[in-house]
Amino acid sequence: MLFKKTEKPESGILPAVQVVSGGVYFGIIKTSSPIRIEGDFKGIIFCTNKVIIDRKATVNGDILCHDIVIGGLIDGNVICKNKCYLEDEAIVNGIVRTARFENGENSSVTGPVYVNKDNSNINVDEYYELFNKKETLEKIKSEYFSLPQKMILIP
Repeated sequence: MLFKKTEKPESGILPAVQVVSGGVYFGIIKTSSPIRIEGDFKGIIFCTNKVIIDRKATVNGDILCHDIVIGGLIDGNVICKNKCYLEDEAIVNGIVRTARFENGENSSVTGPVYVNKDNSNINVDEYYELFNKKETLEKIKSEYFSLPQKMILIP
């Protein structure tokens, strides 16, 4: 037989975007796929799906998402449409706004945590449109892209 039959992927399951360890990544991620951050990322994440921040990962910037599991460190704000879960010893240095919040032992948030069922009406794409202004992007570009680095831009 010349061709091998391959199984079709289950419909409705999107491939994950992964930022691997071993470097510092800079940029703006906007995606409807799940994201897993395993290394260091500086920039902004807009995700209409789930974001997972591994225990050894650090994010320097804001995250707007549907669901998030935080295991590492975030220096920035988290705006979450559904559930924000901090694993044991996770740290967020910023504001958390979510519809549901849960945290593990020794986790911490240095800013206020706003938990309100009305947060389920957050529109990540709308936030992206507000953010995606030329002057804002130029500021981020000059701040984050002044040194050679790896960049991730996902439509």
